[in-house]
Amino acid sequence: MNWRAASLIIALIGCAGTFVNARQQSPGRASSSGEARLLRTFSADTTSQYRIQLTVHSELTGDQPETIGAKTYVHPFARSAGRTVAWRAVRHVLSVGPDGTAGIEESLEDFSGVETASSTGGDPESAKLESALGTVLENWIHAGIITLRYRETVAGQLQGLDPAGVPRLEEAEPPLLALWLLRALRPTAPLPERPIALGERWQEPRAVAFDGWSGVQAFESGEWLAAPQATSLEPAARLLDVQQILGTIVAGPERPPEGSAQGSFHGESLVTFSLMDCRLLAATRSATRGVTWTLAPVAGLERAPQFAARLSAQVEIEECHGPCLVGSNRHFLRGPR
Repeated sequence: MNWRAASLIIALIGCAGTFVNARQQSPGRASSSGEARLLRTFSADTTSQYRIQLTVHSELTGDQPETIGAKTYVHPFARSAGRTVAWRAVRHVLSVGPDGTAGIEESLEDFSGVETASSTGGDPESAKLESALGTVLENWIHAGIITLRYRETVAGQLQGLDPAGVPRLEEAEPPLLALWLLRALRPTAPLPERPIALGERWQEPRAVAFDGWSGVQAFESGEWLAAPQATSLEPAARLLDVQQILGTIVAGPERPPEGSAQGSFHGESLVTFSLMDCRLLAATRSATRGVTWTLAPVAGLERAPQFAARLSAQVEIEECHGPCLVGSNRHFLRGPR
């Protein structure tokens, strides 16, 4: 047996040991198959640091009808803008309860500032979008240091999250992207109720209901993947999680006076976990909230005009194994400097 295989088995025993202890206190922690699932272990008064980058994009596309003489034409248009900000997150475990749940204090600090993540190409409307995004992010980081306190269970579920942990995006109800970001920006991740099995895929429906939406369908899928050997100095595995929501908007500000509107949300998270204590080592996450409007038919056009708005976010998280540098010294950021 090679060292890597032996280390993997030892690490799995370590993570599963948390499960055995927790199961003795709460019998309901077994997976649906009866096998031990991975659970997080915490040690009081420990600290970890992470580099985090957030990029937000806003995009609007559509058909612009124009009548010339007796004919009506459609001119497609597209406007987009993006902004990027990075910071250091310092997580401190304040306490650990009898059931393994930890009290966490997370400080967001050393913000690198707000960078332009795209070019408006001289379009004044795109420039307005970009300015609005910049204002949102600048207002969020204005305090300099943001301190959050919440609880994290051994399954990685977060409780008592403060909305101050995310920028206040201009998003209509339901604020799906903001709710996703509130957890996606935290340097942790929920662990599925399934034992680790590399290459195994699963998909399950989710019960979701929103005011003003009808016919909502939601799914979540996942897959355990092997982590590249160079990812970490300790045994690790990756978890791919995908969330999808679709529905018809029947009420609210996004419902057009005529025609119809379809809402959607798509989120993906690729997380690298340590198999020693199931903490997050790195994560790449993205999500898009979209609305597509189909307006009333226009005489002279083969199809009704359509417009689509998309608000998206990309998140990169990496644990620091030395000085935790952000700004111009960060090596994992790919945006313009």
